[in-house]
Amino acid sequence: MLSIALNAAVLDRAAVRPYLDLIRAPFLIFTLVVVSLPVAVAIEAGVFDPTNTGLAFGSVLFAHIAVNTLNIASDYRTGIDEDTDETPYSGGNDVITSDTLSYRHAVAVGTVAIGVSAALAAPLMLEFGWPVVLFYAIGITLVVGYTDLFARIGLGETACGLGLTLLPTIAVGYIQAGRLLDPLGALAVPTFLVGFNLLLLNEFPDVEADAKNGRVNVPVVVGRRRAGYLYVTLVGALVVSLVVPVLRGALPATVLIALLPIGLLVPVFETLVSAEDPTLGEDELGRHTLWVQTTIGGLSVGMLLATLL
Repeated sequence: MLSIALNAAVLDRAAVRPYLDLIRAPFLIFTLVVVSLPVAVAIEAGVFDPTNTGLAFGSVLFAHIAVNTLNIASDYRTGIDEDTDETPYSGGNDVITSDTLSYRHAVAVGTVAIGVSAALAAPLMLEFGWPVVLFYAIGITLVVGYTDLFARIGLGETACGLGLTLLPTIAVGYIQAGRLLDPLGALAVPTFLVGFNLLLLNEFPDVEADAKNGRVNVPVVVGRRRAGYLYVTLVGALVVSLVVPVLRGALPATVLIALLPIGLLVPVFETLVSAEDPTLGEDELGRHTLWVQTTIGGLSVGMLLATLL
């Protein structure tokens, strides 16, 4: 009986694993990191609503699943996966090209994820009306249009900054009390910059494949070197976007803890600034990914510290 149970468990894991690969499960933790920021702002303001937060988190999570899945399906349909080398941070996913799952499976999972996301958002739309409807409409437009529209007209990085970081931060904050909490306005720029840079650097390994398959992004248009300069410039802009609101009293000084992870990027900066055509290894992409997560997390910790000091 024990051997039967163990075999069944192994089969269950084997059946589930392709779907975890399809939705890029390890990257979904970023949704939790992003949502932690408006939650910290709400706690600091004394208006945290756990029920609404749970609904909003679920809606954002399934929207994230949808964009990951539909992106993989689109890359398979357009053939871009055949020209990329998969890494933990770029290069797509071979779950369809290896015939583990079909293209139709991927589209179905993405479509179901959108449906679940909408169902979880519906009570919030009914409670708060048109602002949440507008937030959700923009979010789903970014989800559905990211791969086949925005990434092909030079707006992929902007869509990522809006849909993955800025919009969830504003929307989850809004449903806490039916209003835009003051610190969220000051956090709009830094959260957008982190989301923009997240995609910008992850595009570096796939420049040739992206260009060949019709994607129009910053590294394709201006080249890796100039895109690298832009990345470094935007990290500098992030520093300014936090220091200035702190000096003006719009944000507590504790949020400056979010600047500490910039130290992770020193080797990345060296490559981007010194190389004629900078290519990035897994270590540098890993540092970049960790910087993204810890910067948003640092903002959350900074807002929570403000409640204690």
